[in-house]
Amino acid sequence: MEKRLYIIESTNEILIQKEINKILKKIPGEYNLIKYDLTINSIEDLIEALDTYDMFLNMKVVLGYNSSFLKEKVDDTFNLNSLLKYLNNPSDNILIFITDKINNRLKLVNDILKYFEVIKPKDLNSETFVKENLEDYQMDYPTIKYFLEKVGSNLENIQEELKKLKLYKLEEKTILKSDIDLITKKNIESSIFDLIEAIIQKNKKRTYELYQYFINNGTEIFQILVLLSNQIRLIYNVKVLSNLSDALISQKLGVKEYPVKLARGKGYAYSKKELLTLLNNLAILDEDIKSGKQLPEICFLTFVMQM
Repeated sequence: MEKRLYIIESTNEILIQKEINKILKKIPGEYNLIKYDLTINSIEDLIEALDTYDMFLNMKVVLGYNSSFLKEKVDDTFNLNSLLKYLNNPSDNILIFITDKINNRLKLVNDILKYFEVIKPKDLNSETFVKENLEDYQMDYPTIKYFLEKVGSNLENIQEELKKLKLYKLEEKTILKSDIDLITKKNIESSIFDLIEAIIQKNKKRTYELYQYFINNGTEIFQILVLLSNQIRLIYNVKVLSNLSDALISQKLGVKEYPVKLARGKGYAYSKKELLTLLNNLAILDEDIKSGKQLPEICFLTFVMQM
């Protein structure tokens, strides 16, 4: 392999690990993987590891997590000259910096970017992610869709719930809807849609049951209001942009494609007027709580009773 200097720019741990694995697969023979946290370790620690060799292994792969110097100005403790000296004459070992953002306006970043291959992993479609992680297990498309509606679109959560299902069906290797109901935990993100539906339908009993579900799962009332407002706003915006594809809406709104797809489906049941009215009522509720007119629990329950 020729390239030995990489920067991975992403906020998603799963996508980061996937890119690291791609690089590792190209390495012939055994290697020593070393991880550094640059909020704790110095750049000199990484360079020292890169410049020394293991007599028993062919190569070292050095990972520099939290590489904040790629997105913000550094203080005098950061040894730029030491890094540039190494980059001008790198060893045969592999260096991978990991950051959530690259700020190209910084001179330091422009000075070092020319040495690196920058990898910006694309967000994985949730359905594709499930299929890729099924391995030798079987789950048909309706079941995958049902699974995602229950666990939400967060890849880390999907991976965790899928692991539990695969362990449960270790012998049969076929995952059914009944298995999902039995094994997986319903995600707060997907339950919010149930709460929206109950509120718009003025189903006080169901709204209160869902409210209790959130509270019992450690969700604070402010979090419930934020989640509600965010999802209702997403449904409304998707309705406004409904003439565009999910991919284009995703780009315009800066959200992943699967939540857009889900919001489009949920949006058919509500009018724009209903959604705007609900957003307004939630804003009033939020203001009442923040102003201290009543305790948050009383405010929310009053809101439910007045529906």
